[in-house]
Amino acid sequence: MPKTAFPILILWSLGGLAAGPVAAESLYKCEGPGAAISIQSEPCPAGTTQVWKRDATPEPGPSAEELAARAAIADAEARRAAEEARAAEQARLAEAERREQEARRQAAGASGERPPTKSACTQAHDFSDAVLAKEFLRLTETQKADLRAWVVAQCADVYRS
Repeated sequence: MPKTAFPILILWSLGGLAAGPVAAESLYKCEGPGAAISIQSEPCPAGTTQVWKRDATPEPGPSAEELAARAAIADAEARRAAEEARAAEQARLAEAERREQEARRQAAGASGERPPTKSACTQAHDFSDAVLAKEFLRLTETQKADLRAWVVAQCADVYRS
């Protein structure tokens, strides 16, 4: 190689690096003589066959709105999963309590003693408390008075004693 060609080659390659990467808009797959395959950003030169041409423009990234929407969806999904886990835990605890009560009932039955039951008065009070706790029912004062009167009627034997 001549002495002058070496510096020119270095300058030419540095010039290519200084220009920076250029985004190709299309890529070409060319097949040359002897089945030589090349993929390049310029159209296939004479004497080669273009096998395919593809768009090489990169997809734009998500916008700030899309990222915010994705974050909101992920947050909602996390809250839904947490609520499902909480509901599953409550159901598990309720089932464990039910099984424990059933075991107590069976143990009491096996020993011959009668399991304790709630009186009609206690059941009426429990029902009344549960209904009054449900604010979404929006009971009127008349309905609340009727409920209290019903509880008093259920507990008439207790109040007379």
